[in-house]
Amino acid sequence: MLFRITDQSTIQTGRHPGLGRLGHQLSDLRAVVLLAGSVRANQLRKATGRSALEMPVGSNRSVLDCWREQLVTMAEQLGIANLPVRVMVDQASGMTPGVTQHGPVQLSIEIDPGEFRGTGGLLSDIAREYRDDDLILVTHASQLLFEPLAELSGAMAEVHADVSMICSANGTPSGLMLMRCGCLRDINPVGFVDLNEQALPSIAESHDVRVVRYDQPTSRSLRTLPAYLETLREYHRRQAGPNDNSPHREDWEKTFGIVEPGARVHETAIIHDSVILSGARVEAHAVLVRSVVCPGVLVARDQSEVDCVVGARVNGNHFVLPAQS
Repeated sequence: MLFRITDQSTIQTGRHPGLGRLGHQLSDLRAVVLLAGSVRANQLRKATGRSALEMPVGSNRSVLDCWREQLVTMAEQLGIANLPVRVMVDQASGMTPGVTQHGPVQLSIEIDPGEFRGTGGLLSDIAREYRDDDLILVTHASQLLFEPLAELSGAMAEVHADVSMICSANGTPSGLMLMRCGCLRDINPVGFVDLNEQALPSIAESHDVRVVRYDQPTSRSLRTLPAYLETLREYHRRQAGPNDNSPHREDWEKTFGIVEPGARVHETAIIHDSVILSGARVEAHAVLVRSVVCPGVLVARDQSEVDCVVGARVNGNHFVLPAQS
């Protein structure tokens, strides 16, 4: 579908506008909306019973922890004393609604009251709580950012558009948008409204919609098993420092092995770029490669699993789901 969007010049990753003036440009930022709901559960969620936000990126660190750290840093750098962050989840997510304070960030887990409104409808409903000139920062939660959120937000604020969004050089959207609430008023207040297919084309007809491009991807998805594990590989490579990003590094080399507290893994087991969730057990000499082992699962002695989700018991037997691209 074609609609009018103004393109910006491409920004090099790692090079951002100075933060000094961005506090003023983002002075109308009233909330951050993390979209964590889903109409249909994906493979990982079906098997693990967890939302993407609850999946680990380290033994004691989750995707939600990464978002919280980015948000706190952004609020502190921009001088925002209290930044509401609204995490919108669906009723089947299993996450408990509530509000917690993390420095300047007030993080609330909210059940999407209209699951069949679509993302466009949800944002329209949320925008009604704010003034026309107020800004909301909207992002899909099932991803990890590899650039500072404060600087990405600042790059979008600098274009002074009604809607600005981050894309990679080839046009792939990051799912990160800065939106002026007034432009969301015309979205149908009832029924299902898809953001990309319906709401954005409608907004672009009468409002200023701009794309801010980066020469490299600023985030990676967590929606499927291959995407989740590849994102973890990239995350741990970056954590290890520049030497771990050498072009001569072989893909078969181990990058990470995550064992959550509460999981039991024998010292002779091989955990190669895999995740063992709390409640799972891995016996001696088992081999796991690019896989996720779910709670309640026993991986037996000498058992090998590659590129799969090892799930809980069905009719007395464990099931193994091959990776979905």
